[in-house]
Amino acid sequence: MIRAAMDATDAREALVALAAGDGDVAEAALWLAVEDHPELDPRPWLERIDTLAGELRSRCGINGCSPSDAPLVASLLHDRLRLHGAGGGDPKAHYLHSVLQSGAGMPITCAAIWIAVGRRAAIPIEGVNTPGHFLVRVGDTLFDALDGGEPLDEDATRHLVEHATGSRVDSLEPAWLRRADTRSILVRMSHNLRGCYTALERWDAALRAADRCVALRPDDPGERRDRGLLLWRCGDARRALCDLRFYLEYSGDGASDRDPINEVAGRLRAFLN
Repeated sequence: MIRAAMDATDAREALVALAAGDGDVAEAALWLAVEDHPELDPRPWLERIDTLAGELRSRCGINGCSPSDAPLVASLLHDRLRLHGAGGGDPKAHYLHSVLQSGAGMPITCAAIWIAVGRRAAIPIEGVNTPGHFLVRVGDTLFDALDGGEPLDEDATRHLVEHATGSRVDSLEPAWLRRADTRSILVRMSHNLRGCYTALERWDAALRAADRCVALRPDDPGERRDRGLLLWRCGDARRALCDLRFYLEYSGDGASDRDPINEVAGRLRAFLN
C-alpha cells in the first residue's frame, strides 16, 4: 500500500526498488516527483490513473481490452487529459502528476501515462527509448504519445528521430527499438530533469537528479562522470574528484573523453592539496 507521506530518502528507496523489479512506472515516476516535492501525496494521482484505466476498460467493451484497442487509449487520453508537448525548460513538464493535471508534458512523461493506463487495462504498452524522442509500442506498432496517438510506420519514425536529433537517419537501429524498462525510463526522466535544472541554475535540484541517476545505475561510469562534473561546477571539489576518479578507473582506455576528464581531475587534486 503506497503511503501518503515519505521523506526524500524513503522516496529514493521506493523508486530504486521499483526500478530493480521493473515495477509500475506510474508509481515509480510519482516517487521521483516526491523526492523533489516532499509535500506531494502520490495516492490521488494513482487513483486518477486507475480511473482512466477503468474508463478504458468500459470503452473496450464486454470482451475486454487487447492491443488492437490502442486507438481507444489515444482517444481516451486526448479526451480526458488533452496530452500535448511542452517545452523541456519547464520543470512541470517532467513530472507525472503535473502532466496528469495540465496535459502538457515531455514525450517520456506522456508515454509513462500510456504505459500505466494500458497496464491497468491489460493492454501491454511498452516504452521505446528512441534518440531525441520517446515513443510507445502496442503490439508491433509504434505510437507518438504526443501526436494524438497516431501510429508510426518506419519512415515516420525515422523522420521523427531526424527532426528530434537534427541528424540524418538512413535506418532505425535495432537498439533504438528495444523495450525501455522502468529503470531506463526513470534514468531518462532524471537526465532530463538534471539538464532542465542546470539550465535554470537550480543546483540543488540538478544535483538531486544526478544523485538519482547514480542510485539507479551505480556501476555506470558515465553517470559518475556527469555527477562529478556537476559537483565541480557547484564547488564541491572533494566529491567531484571521487566521482571523476571512479570514471577514470572504470570507463576503459578507449573512452574518448579520458584526457579532458583526467585534466579536470588533476586540477581538482591540485586544489585539494
